[in-house]
Amino acid sequence: MESGIKKFKVLGHPAHVPFTHFPLALWTAAFCGDLAYAWTADPFWWSFAFWDIALGLVLGGMTLLTGFYDFFLIPEGKPLTVETALRHMMAMLTAACLFGISLYFHRGPAPPTQGPLFLALGFSGAGTLFLHCGGWLGGHLVYHHGIGYDD
Repeated sequence: MESGIKKFKVLGHPAHVPFTHFPLALWTAAFCGDLAYAWTADPFWWSFAFWDIALGLVLGGMTLLTGFYDFFLIPEGKPLTVETALRHMMAMLTAACLFGISLYFHRGPAPPTQGPLFLALGFSGAGTLFLHCGGWLGGHLVYHHGIGYDD
């Protein structure tokens, strides 16, 4: 039985929640790749981080669209839910922007001869912090407020 709210579904399942796993995993792995490159100077880790950030941004776009859809379907009269959803959205948008800036400083899959390592690492580290705070808020929306799942 459905709650009456029209949800965006893929193969019969609400779409936003499963999409979130990809940017979370890719961007966390990218930060770990940046740390590994800083530690080892192995070019593999620079390339690994670059591609994880790039793919995370692409898949994050789909996650963003399905999240907006869920946001606009929050029932009226639930101010605490809307406030939590706004905080979640702002944290995730900030994370995406920080990873976008980190991707800029990566400047490609080949490591630079000098320069932006610490900027790329700093922005991916800050992005990871916002990502996981926003993820926690998203889990709170699902498990405590019932947003984005079927009854």
